[in-house]
Amino acid sequence: MSSLFKFLAGIFLLQGGTLLLGVAALKTGELEVRLLLGALALTIGLITALWFGSIAGAARKESVAKAKDAFSREREELRVKAERAKTRLVEEAQRRVDRTRTRVQSQAGFKVGAAVAGVAGVGLVMVFAQFVSLGLLALTAGGGAAAGYLARVRQELKRQGGDPQQLTRRAERPAIEAEVVERPTLPRVNVE
Repeated sequence: MSSLFKFLAGIFLLQGGTLLLGVAALKTGELEVRLLLGALALTIGLITALWFGSIAGAARKESVAKAKDAFSREREELRVKAERAKTRLVEEAQRRVDRTRTRVQSQAGFKVGAAVAGVAGVGLVMVFAQFVSLGLLALTAGGGAAAGYLARVRQELKRQGGDPQQLTRRAERPAIEAEVVERPTLPRVNVE
């Protein structure tokens, strides 16, 4: 908007100067003075044209700078929005993976527990049914499966930064809890 006023001021100055030079040229009768006043009018017109070119160049640079600033702000906003959307998608995907992993692990834990219990039950039945060697083999297989599953769980806990000792750690308790109770004593009766 300020460049408009600069152009307007330049136009008024050019018109005013040209009018004054024209009136002065008409008032003088000499040809030389008229030529000098005409040359002066052309010089003023040339200087005004250069001034207008300078004003237009400054206005163009100002508008380009404003456009660049607006584009860079818009680009930054888009980058921030894209980064937020990407973070949201990654977090959502991680949540889905965690839910799926938890569900699968709980289902697998139940299935493995049921299978180990089933093998141990079959082994006990066989021991009681006098198939001792086959029963002991089934019990050993069940114990090995349980031990392998426990080792895998410990490995997962180590990888995730958990404490694998928490699986086997128990609260410090005495092996046998007993209270000392005073027994009432009966008087001894000597029977002879």
